[in-house]
Amino acid sequence: MFSRIFLTAVILLLSISNLSGQQLNLNIIEPHDKAKVPERPFVEGTVSNPNAEVWVVVHPMMVSDYWVQAKPTVKREGTWRVKIHVGRPGTIDIGEEYEIVAFANPKDKLKEGLKLPGWPDSEGKSQVVEVTRE
Repeated sequence: MFSRIFLTAVILLLSISNLSGQQLNLNIIEPHDKAKVPERPFVEGTVSNPNAEVWVVVHPMMVSDYWVQAKPTVKREGTWRVKIHVGRPGTIDIGEEYEIVAFANPKDKLKEGLKLPGWPDSEGKSQVVEVTRE
């Protein structure tokens, strides 16, 4: 009996310590990779920790700038959704390609409209989704 309780306690402690060092799981569900998107599409995704701070960053592939988008609200079940900017207003960027990545708990403070020299460091990062502006 004692050994069973002890073994259960050890497994529980190992599980907790493993979780604390684990990277956050973050995914973009919409849009799909290689999708054609309008100027202001919604980006939807999931994060393994609903208390995480999620940010979406867009990289226009024709330049070396990375643009921080509005911060989505993460729901209790870990889903999130935000409307982003893909290119400049009007028709000038139609046909251009962009990369979209979501980040969880970035190391540096982000804010909407901030231009970055590259992807930010964070506890979690989604896959890269490439889109074309329609």
